[in-house]
Amino acid sequence: MPSGSERPGLASRVVQVEASIAPSGGAATAPRAIPIDPQLAQAIIYYYVRKDVSAIPLLMEALRTGEVMRSGVSRAALAGFFSMVFIQNRSRVEGWIRNGAYPGDSKAILEFSLWQSGNADLIDALFHERPDFLATRPGNLFTLTPRSPVEMDLKWGAFYATGNPGFIAAMVDSIDRSRILTGSRELDNAIRNMSAAGLAVNMRQHELIERFLRQREADATGEYKQALDAMLAARAAELKPAPDHDGEFSAEMEMMRLPEGNSAPEMPKPVSADGGPQTARRGDTIGISVLFSGMALAPDLSADVSYDMKVTGPDGVIDSRSTQTDVQALKQKVPTRFNVLDSRSTVSLHFEPDDKSGVYRVDILLKDNIGGRKVALSRSVELLDK
Repeated sequence: MPSGSERPGLASRVVQVEASIAPSGGAATAPRAIPIDPQLAQAIIYYYVRKDVSAIPLLMEALRTGEVMRSGVSRAALAGFFSMVFIQNRSRVEGWIRNGAYPGDSKAILEFSLWQSGNADLIDALFHERPDFLATRPGNLFTLTPRSPVEMDLKWGAFYATGNPGFIAAMVDSIDRSRILTGSRELDNAIRNMSAAGLAVNMRQHELIERFLRQREADATGEYKQALDAMLAARAAELKPAPDHDGEFSAEMEMMRLPEGNSAPEMPKPVSADGGPQTARRGDTIGISVLFSGMALAPDLSADVSYDMKVTGPDGVIDSRSTQTDVQALKQKVPTRFNVLDSRSTVSLHFEPDDKSGVYRVDILLKDNIGGRKVALSRSVELLDK
């Protein structure tokens, strides 16, 4: 925990950054009148997955225009985020920030982040001012024990930049009611409740948070263990696998009739027929994709999902033209196991003029190559005579 001399400087400056704060834990949202930009939000809260610095100039532009507030990420979380990004990339910071005028909120976020990251000298160079808070020492975000929503959001922002769950350890441990936090029962209860709410929201979005909670639960005892058990059980109860699944790994096949190559652009149409074979005519192209979730992730958050596909014709013969093996569905780092993902490549099934009428069965074997689980999927398409 920061020393008593550090906390006032950190807390008072953050209050200036975050004039109006919503509930903490990364659940804070922009005012309802401002539409949320999902891509902007994901660029921030999932930055740690790849730490792709090419995204930072785009975020700087969002700060310049004020669009960053459409991320739904609170000002304090943004300040914690940029503080850690600046620490990780000291040589790039000045180039990222210069050559732009920033609105008040954005400038406050940047000034705090520069101060917090040990780049306070750049505030005068870039903004031609020396705020009074420069006379105080920044606190340590990693060891800071949060006592307010603002400080919690600071730590969540630091997690988004680094992927280090140690930043939120104090919030996890605050759930332990045997710990005395502030000495005020009312304030302690508020801290525990805010911590639990933030963890519940972020556990849905970040595999690393769920792993960290499970590690803490394994070592916990008494009421603390019960509280963590309840939180993890609530998360498990939210998960509803698709009918076809192997453990938590589940999938379903989706078929769409694709537009003809020479026709005007249009949305693909389902090849429908509830409960029975889908129907198609000669010349049709059926796009096949696979939706899945619950795959295992490697320690570095890498996923590796592929599938095999075969098509059996009306005569019972497997069509060699449509047989594919180890088609890559997903092979990259992802932040969470349970978002519903689709196969990155759509396989197409085209019916030629001389193809036989009747039912064609499409079989796909989806493979979680890290978790060692498999899901078999099967759908049929009936090729009509006319």
